[in-house]
Parts: sequence; structure tokens; C-alpha cells
Amino acid sequence: MRRTFVVKMLLGAAIPLCMTLASGVALYLALQSSLSASSQMLQQQAIIASANSLKLRFVDAETGQRGYALTGREEFLLPYEQASASFSLMFDRLVQMVEDQPEQLSRLNNAGNLFERWQREAATISIERRRNGISTPDVENLERGKQLVDSFRLLMNELTEAANLQLQSKQQESVIIGHRANLIAIVGFGSAVLAALVMWLLLANQTSLSVNGITQAAKRMAEGDWRTRAPEIGQDELAEMARAFNQMAERLERMVSEEQKARHSLAQRVDDMVASRTKEMLAMNHLVEMLQSCHRRDEAILVLESILPSLFTTTSGALFLNEEKGEHYPLVVSWGQPDTIESKRLAEGDCWALRRGKPYEISGQINHEIICAHIDNVGGCHYCTPLSAHGSMLGVLHVGLMEGRQKEWENRKQLAQAVAEQVSLSLANIQLRERLQQQSVRDPLTGLYNRRYLEESIQRELGRAKREQAPLAVIMLDLDHFKCINDKHGHSAGDKVLVAVSELLKRALRGEDLICRYGGEEFTLIMPGATLDIALLRAEHLRSSIEQLRIEVADDQQLNVTSSMGIAAYPNHGDDTQLLLSLADDALYEAKSAGRNQVHIADEPFA
Repeated sequence: MRRTFVVKMLLGAAIPLCMTLASGVALYLALQSSLSASSQMLQQQAIIASANSLKLRFVDAETGQRGYALTGREEFLLPYEQASASFSLMFDRLVQMVEDQPEQLSRLNNAGNLFERWQREAATISIERRRNGISTPDVENLERGKQLVDSFRLLMNELTEAANLQLQSKQQESVIIGHRANLIAIVGFGSAVLAALVMWLLLANQTSLSVNGITQAAKRMAEGDWRTRAPEIGQDELAEMARAFNQMAERLERMVSEEQKARHSLAQRVDDMVASRTKEMLAMNHLVEMLQSCHRRDEAILVLESILPSLFTTTSGALFLNEEKGEHYPLVVSWGQPDTIESKRLAEGDCWALRRGKPYEISGQINHEIICAHIDNVGGCHYCTPLSAHGSMLGVLHVGLMEGRQKEWENRKQLAQAVAEQVSLSLANIQLRERLQQQSVRDPLTGLYNRRYLEESIQRELGRAKREQAPLAVIMLDLDHFKCINDKHGHSAGDKVLVAVSELLKRALRGEDLICRYGGEEFTLIMPGATLDIALLRAEHLRSSIEQLRIEVADDQQLNVTSSMGIAAYPNHGDDTQLLLSLADDALYEAKSAGRNQVHIADEPFA
């Protein structure tokens, strides 16, 4: 009897053990599926980031091509050529990412064909036209290029949207897998307990009290009460079985508790990772979109001040950007508790990333690492990456991670590199647009505004004067006998005279006054808020200053020049811009006819 009882007990232990082992294997496979889903989510995030970067390369190439087509200057071909070269590399990397996704691969190949068509049918033609001396824009070519660019952006938006949908699908799959793992644990362990219960019921004829006690405990355990225990009555085999049951219950309770903690910890890590990556991706996309919408450098800095702290939430850092003129890099953005806060202004030699033209890392993994001069606290990890585009150094991005958070370091470095790349391209595009804008409204010789800008500005200023009921004066200024200077001393001497007079006008007038080179040796001055009397006083002062000006045109030769001026004012002479300009011009010719080197006020028009 004892031997039979022992055999039954062995069977009762073996079967639940096997079922428990099977449940553990199933739970392990479920966790592996969860990790696979997480890996696929990271892949979709990488596809989205690469697709956005590819769009930026197309924008950079199109901007460079447009700049050359408008100006004919070879320096604007550099962003076009660099963007075209990097486009192919990034395109190939993105193809590798989506090669197992036929639909995405089809979209990407179509986008690549559109870029090649744009190069062949629009960009190359536009560039060759400009190189052949044709400055008039080809409207049909521009329209064809615009259609190709719009089609490319539409395809890339579809690609990123599809990737976002896949990302959301994998997130849902990860949640389902977690629920499935929980179900496997409950059903598997419950089945094992139930099998043990069946075996124990075979011994019910020995002692009903002990068996009933064990049975009730097993039922409660099957219902999920892992803290239940069987009564230990007597000293026989059933009592030993009860004790064994209780020991098993304790182990199962610990196993279930540990498994629940591990599953919760894993799910939390996966959720945190997905949430963090999703937040970074959204913030990165927002940063790219906002920077693309900026037209000026100060607008871009405001965007960076707003978004960079939300991107680098667990780090400290600072962004230094170069001045338009000079060799220093002022601090424009900082976040966290940056150890660079004492460095409000960097010289090129203060940062090894700027010196070397590539990222510089201080991780503590290499002995005797050299610390950048702008880093005051050498603890933790530091990463400096330069901002450069088209061969120009634009600034440097510094990210610092304090000790104890080294697990985040690789991700922070990758994020910093991606941000530096996007910021560099955006700032370079803004600089290019600003140069193109300045070239369209500035006289290349004197740096003054040109006639086109004058015609736009005088309408604006006269409208403001009408609204505010304020005066406005217009002065037409012409240099006397300027043709004689060109004929006698050459056009280079004439250019020096124009530049010298322009600089004098800039120094002599107020900041709100507008100075334009109207054409040749003729200048136009618009003075908001100036009455006719005030304009006359300022004109006489300018005439006298120009008369006293001595301009060196050769080593031993100086020239002096005189000027004649005509004045018209609002409201004295009317409220029409063309009328004011015409009356001031008539007054100018009256001054020339009267002997030059004098100022005349326009006659008031007949009512």
C-alpha cells in the first residue's frame, strides 16, 4: 500500500511539473514575440526619420538649383551638388530598410524616379540655360519642376504615414502579446494545479478529512488564491503530501509573483521605450516642420529654444551658433543644468569638435581624454557635434549626461547627431534665402536699396503717414557733372565716388530714413515724419557735407563732388507716390538749371 501510494504521489508530482514546464516555455515564446514586435517598431521609427531626412535633401537640392537659376552665381550650385550626392546614399539606406515591404519599396522607388526626373527634366535644363547665358526663367520648366517636387513630397508623406500605421499596429500587437502571456501563465499554472488535484483525489479512500482539506486548498489555488494552504493532519503519507502541497504552493506563489513582476517590468520598459521613441519622433518631425517654415535666423532660434529642451529631456546641453561676422560662437539655447552655462561665447579653439570638424565624445571609456575648454564639470558623458553645411561651420551642439544614466548614452548621441544635421541644413537654407532676398533688393555696388525696393517701400510709408496723419518728405539727389568724372578718371573712380557718397548718406541720416540708389548717380531719400522745413534743413546739411567730401581715387589724387537736390512732401504736394517722386524730380532739375550745388523745393500743384 505504501508503495502504491508513493507511485501515485510521483505521478501526481510529475504531471503538474511537466505542465508547469510547458507553460514556462509558452510564456518565454510570448515574451520573445513581444521583443520582436518592439524591434519592428524601432525599424518603422528609423524609416520615418530617414524619409524626413530624404525630403530635406530634395529641398536643399531644389533651393540650390533655384538660387543658381536666379542669380547665375556658381556658389549656389554647391548645395545642389552636395544634396544630390547625399540623396543617393540616404536613398540606398532607406531602400535597405524597406526591402522586405513591397508596397513601401514601390513608393520609395517611385520617389527615386521622381528625383531623377526632376534632375533630368527640370534642374539640369535650368542650370544649363543659366550657364548658356539665358537669364529669363523658363515658366514651363519651373512648373514641371514644381509638379515633380510636389509629387515627390506626396509619395514621401504616404510612405511616412504607412510607416506610422505599421508602428501603431506593432504597438497594439505588443499589448495583445502581453495579455496572451498573462493568460498562458494563469491557464498553465491552473492546469498544473488541476492535474495535481485529480491525482490526489485517487487517494480519497485513505482519509477523507485530509483529502477534503487538500481538495479545498487546490480549488482555491485554481481560482487564483496562491496564498491558500492545505491542513497537515497526522504523520502519514497524506500528511506528507499536504506538506508537499504547501511547499509547492509557496513556490508557485513566489514564481507567479516573480513572473508578474518580470512581465510588468518588461511591459513597462517596452512601453517607456515606445513612448520615448514616439515622443522623440514627433518632436523631431515638429522641429523639422517648424524650421522649414522659418524665413529668418531669429525665427529659427526661437523654434530651437522651444523644442530642443523637449527633445533632450534627460540631458543637459547648449547650442552655440556663429555670428554673421566674426570668429566667435555665442550661446543661443541652453537647457537642463548645462555645465557650459559659464561659457556664453565660444572661440573656435574652445571646442575640439569645432577644431576637428567632426563629433567629439567624452565617455570616460578612454584614459586621458582631453576635455573641451567650455566644459566645466568633467563628470558623466559629454558629446559635442559641429553644425556645418556647404563647407561652412555654423555652430556646435553640446549634450551632457550625468553619471548613473549611461544606459541612455548611445540613444542621446544618435539623437544629437540627427538634430545637428537637421539644424545645419535648415540654417544653411535660411542663409541662402536671406542672401537671395538681399540680392534682389540691394544695389551691388553701394549696398543701398535699389529702385525696386523703393517703389515697394514708398507705398508702405505713405500709407502709414496717411493712417497716422504724419508728414513724409521725398528728396531726389543727383551728383553734379558725374559723367565728367567717368570720362576723365575712369569708371573705377566714378564707382569710388558713388560708394563714398553712399557711406556719407548712411552716416548722416536717421535709422528710419530710407536711402535708395535710384539709378546711375541719382539717389532717392524717403524721410518718414519729416516736414518740408525739416527736410530742407537736412538736405542743405547733406549738400554741404558732400561738397566737403574728399575722395581718394589714386595714390596722389583726390576728387570732390557737389550735388543738386529736389524736395517734395506729403501732404504739401499731394498724396500720390508717383506725384511726389515726379515733383521732387522736377525740383531737382530746377536746381541743376539754376547752377547746381543747391536745393530746390517743388512747386505746389494746382488745385
